[in-house]
Amino acid sequence: MNCRRAQAALSERMDGEHLSSRLAGAVDTHLARCSRCSAFVRDAERLRAAVRITPAMAVPDLVEPIMAAVAREAHARPAPERPRLAPVRTLRRPPPLLPRLGPAAAGLLAGAVVGSFLVGGPWHRPVGEAPIALADVTRGVVAAASGLDAYRARFSVVERNFDPRVRFRELTLNVWFRAPERFRMDVSDHTSYPSRDWTPNDLSLVVNRSRWSLDGPTACPAGIHSCPEARTVVLNRAPFSSATPVQTDLMVPFGTIAGGQRIRLLGQTRVLGRPAVELELPFQRATPLFPFLRVGGQWRPFFAADRVVLSLDAATWFPLRFEVFPSPSEARDQWELRFGLPDEASDEPVLTVDALEVATRVPPAGTFAIPATGHAQDEAAHPVALDELPKGFAGPDQLDGLDAYRAARTHVAERAGAEQTVVTYAQGLTWVKVAETHDWERNEPYGSVDRHAEEVEVPGGGVAYYEPASEDLGRRLAIHTEEGELYVETNLSRERLLEIVAALGVEAAPLPEAWRVRKAGDGVAVRVSLEEALGEVDFPILLPADGLPAGYVLASIEVVRLGRQSGLNAYFSQRDTELGAQPIRLHLEAAGELSPAPAAKQSAVEVRGREGRWIPDRSQLEWIEDGVYVSLDAEGIPLEELLLVAVSLAPAGVQQEGTP
Repeated sequence: MNCRRAQAALSERMDGEHLSSRLAGAVDTHLARCSRCSAFVRDAERLRAAVRITPAMAVPDLVEPIMAAVAREAHARPAPERPRLAPVRTLRRPPPLLPRLGPAAAGLLAGAVVGSFLVGGPWHRPVGEAPIALADVTRGVVAAASGLDAYRARFSVVERNFDPRVRFRELTLNVWFRAPERFRMDVSDHTSYPSRDWTPNDLSLVVNRSRWSLDGPTACPAGIHSCPEARTVVLNRAPFSSATPVQTDLMVPFGTIAGGQRIRLLGQTRVLGRPAVELELPFQRATPLFPFLRVGGQWRPFFAADRVVLSLDAATWFPLRFEVFPSPSEARDQWELRFGLPDEASDEPVLTVDALEVATRVPPAGTFAIPATGHAQDEAAHPVALDELPKGFAGPDQLDGLDAYRAARTHVAERAGAEQTVVTYAQGLTWVKVAETHDWERNEPYGSVDRHAEEVEVPGGGVAYYEPASEDLGRRLAIHTEEGELYVETNLSRERLLEIVAALGVEAAPLPEAWRVRKAGDGVAVRVSLEEALGEVDFPILLPADGLPAGYVLASIEVVRLGRQSGLNAYFSQRDTELGAQPIRLHLEAAGELSPAPAAKQSAVEVRGREGRWIPDRSQLEWIEDGVYVSLDAEGIPLEELLLVAVSLAPAGVQQEGTP
């Protein structure tokens, strides 16, 4: 019996469920010799005891009006059955932006059933009842993120195969949060190392609004385990800075599961004695769950396609457990050899993070204090009072339900002489950043938006240029106007982003013609519509009919002109979230044969009944078809998925769906 099966059975037994004598005997035998599962039982009992005695949050005395409303509906709706769960203090009520509960649901707040509602949450479905959908999980996570004001949690971390001499490492992860933008994450290493020369992986990251600090060992070369420690302090930090972000997915996996692409709902289960929803996703998409792997110290490597199983508390949507399992593939086996790892079984986790304590109490004073010493850096974001802002796009006290938080004047990164105003709005973990400048001189979109971004319609009229969320940036829009340039970024949904822009009352305009042209080697590339491209090139334009990976859309098309010859680039990006896999580029140009390979490592592959070439170092698939050179490339997209895109290519028409 492995640990995963044993812990599932132990959770069932803690909940009072009957185990067969054979299963109970196997569990007890495993428990007697497994320190990990013994620790699991101790921690689960502590967590169960903690949540049973944690008081529910205060709610207003609305018993009489609520029960009157319930009585009026009694003939139409049966009384809701009270879930058999222990009360726990969770999030404050959902913000006004979310749908209000009907009278029958509101009745659950009254009298003896208050605790049941707070445990169940507005999206909770008790285990064993109607099946839950991924959309239900997403809605629940959004509600939790908007309503989270304070948080405190402690996790155990077990890492396997860090080094041949250290098979297991045991660490503790502590997390504190206070809205908005106060966050602390401490990692304490309890591993017994072979000698004192090994540096423990003790880390401390603190974000306190305009300041940020990181303490811990620096990264060392492979095989070196005595690493110097350092302290970095950042002053004048920009609000919701992408350079020093708050690691919020540890609390609520808001960025991780947004959009739902490459996420599989495994079902409902119990973890640490709590009702939970279990999701599965690849490691490269789950990286926001593991910020401690990126901020410093030394950690074992992880394969991009490794399988992450995430268990969320069905009441609070807080992560209770996340485990990383090796991907069962030949590519993974070769990767193991390259990193000197042992053969890792696909059913044994190589990293396990378990919640030991979770609460929504306010952290004590001093939790987010920033040390006064260390190597100081300056982001040069100078605070500005909201009532001192010049008249512009931003500045109201509230924006689409989010409260004004901070305003700052900063330099535009690309030009030290140009200034921009940044106004931020926040509610719980959710935020919106509005930046504007009136002296933009670059011939490209303003802000962290690429020139190949998707052109989208703005509610109320006009167009803007959209990029999906990435590991460090939210969903974002660059907007060109006659008065200046505007950049809006948020961790809310794409739809909410467009609603926010509409609330600003912006008169958005297409990019100026000069901005659509860029130098490309000895030629130029011009952003065009599909209709313009069809009239520009003298070869058939092929576009994917239905073979794009889930979530990808056609973002932009450009014609590349070199003398009298023309080629075409089509860019496909994620609609919502871009984690791990980059945009796909399709290139077409007239040619009779493949040019010599640009890299030594290549392999022949059949594409659409023709011999093609795969260049793994460039993630590029290329072939010749009817006198046209065709290539597909995208970092992070495997050959198998690019072949599916290739198979679906078909001649494009003026009305091609998804065309910008």
